[in-house]
Amino acid sequence: MKRIIAPTDFSAIAENACVYAARLAADIDAQLLLFHIMELPVSISGYPVSEELFDEPGVEKKLEALKNKLSTATNNKVKIKTKNVLGLAEHEIKELCNRIKPFAVVMSTDSSDLFRLFFGGSTTVYTAKHLSYPVMVVPHNATYKPLKKIAFASDLKDIYEVPVTEIETIVKLFHAELEIFYAGKNENARDRNGISKVLLNHRLEYLRPQFYFVQSDNVWMGISTLAEKHAVDMFVIISKRHNPFHNSKTKDFIFYSNIPVMVIHENDFAANAPIFDKKENG
Repeated sequence: MKRIIAPTDFSAIAENACVYAARLAADIDAQLLLFHIMELPVSISGYPVSEELFDEPGVEKKLEALKNKLSTATNNKVKIKTKNVLGLAEHEIKELCNRIKPFAVVMSTDSSDLFRLFFGGSTTVYTAKHLSYPVMVVPHNATYKPLKKIAFASDLKDIYEVPVTEIETIVKLFHAELEIFYAGKNENARDRNGISKVLLNHRLEYLRPQFYFVQSDNVWMGISTLAEKHAVDMFVIISKRHNPFHNSKTKDFIFYSNIPVMVIHENDFAANAPIFDKKENG
């Protein structure tokens, strides 16, 4: 059974991401785990932090209320569980993923002022870049709809490092079309990437992708223009360290996209539980 983790701090924006995650779970026949982390504050003046400072019963009630709301929103089609822990967000999300091996973590792009640093800022970006599982980042105003057109944003570099298995798995799961977007400052950029385009097309030939080039000095602006023109439902981008496009541009996609962004990594699915049930593989 596929699993989706949806972290929440109970803000309206995080709740919207949870609603999105629940409807996504219903669409792909997955379980949903609502996950709240009671973030540890820094001790003040040398005094230790006591667990009594945290309203655990209150948090459990909020999780149960959110669970009931999502069950209603999905007509009870999704098995929903809740989990509440005390700790540091990045660590706890990673540890939970290593235990239950989810299909994806679905997170919001922004959050309440109290948790903005954790769920809207550093934790979302850090998790998207470093977690060994797909991370879907949901814009604050996004409403779920079937993901029928997916755009892979690429710089057409390091073609043999593109996680083809992960892209094929995602596109197949959603029964979607795949388009590949790339941007350049002028037509010469398109000509220079001709061989890379052919190689990538060959590696993804099973999906029959369509390639689209946009001339733009700003990669994000160019790609977002293509997405609007082609009515794309979701971006897929690769997180790579030490790569200017995949590293510095990740924040642009996360914070400025009007559609969900799935950040993937090489071998996201390789060591994890099967994404497809046996009956789906036939």
